[in-house]
Amino acid sequence: MEIVVNLVIVALIAGLTWALTSEGLWGAVLMFFNVLFGGIIAFNFYEPLAKLLDGTGIGWGFSDTLCLLALFIIVTFLLRLITESMAPAMVRFPSIVYQLGRLVFGFAGAVVTVAILLVALETAPVHKKILGVIDYKTQPPFGMGLDRKWLAFFQYTTGLVFAEHVPGSRDPFREYGDSKVFDPKAEWLLNHQEARPYGTESILEDAAGAGGGAAAPAAGAPGAAAPGAPGAAAPGGGKPGDIQVIGPAVGGGVVLPQ
Repeated sequence: MEIVVNLVIVALIAGLTWALTSEGLWGAVLMFFNVLFGGIIAFNFYEPLAKLLDGTGIGWGFSDTLCLLALFIIVTFLLRLITESMAPAMVRFPSIVYQLGRLVFGFAGAVVTVAILLVALETAPVHKKILGVIDYKTQPPFGMGLDRKWLAFFQYTTGLVFAEHVPGSRDPFREYGDSKVFDPKAEWLLNHQEARPYGTESILEDAAGAGGGAAAPAAGAPGAAAPGAPGAAAPGGGKPGDIQVIGPAVGGGVVLPQ
């Protein structure tokens, strides 16, 4: 089933790439930036909008998904109208630049679009393992991890590019200073999988159990490995690559295995 889901995602990327390359180089460039900024704006405002929607008492569980997709579609459509009105004519380029450029920007626009659709799917109140395949450990398609890359990119934009500096706040990993950064503890995928209502897997409880496992040998004891050495126990118990629960002294939360 996993390979089927990955192939469907790849087919969707290929179809969107073909559609965007048919716009020519200039059209593909404009659509890439329309999609990129549409995604940034949608991701910036979907959570407050979903809270307002939930405040009406509907309580159906699809507020995050609906608001994220609606904002993305509406903003991208409006940006398309604006760019079409500002630059209605096709710009001429040398043949090699035209052919390569429309492929590059067509593919980039398709990848960004599919990444946003994957993230929107992960906000839906469905099974914890979407389609029986996608969970926080999966990196669809075929290990590319488009959803993770989009989340990392959006975190970067909130930390540096469009940063809002809040005196007294501190990024727990000290990468973005006092910026009000999105998902500072990298828990978005974990929290949304935990919030999905169907299925019995509890990611955070499993992580806590892994963090409270058997103690590692004391430093200097026979057989004890140096911290960071191959085979050394991960901080808090467990093995390298396990999910770790870190304490409040370093920000708290759950750390994904690298």
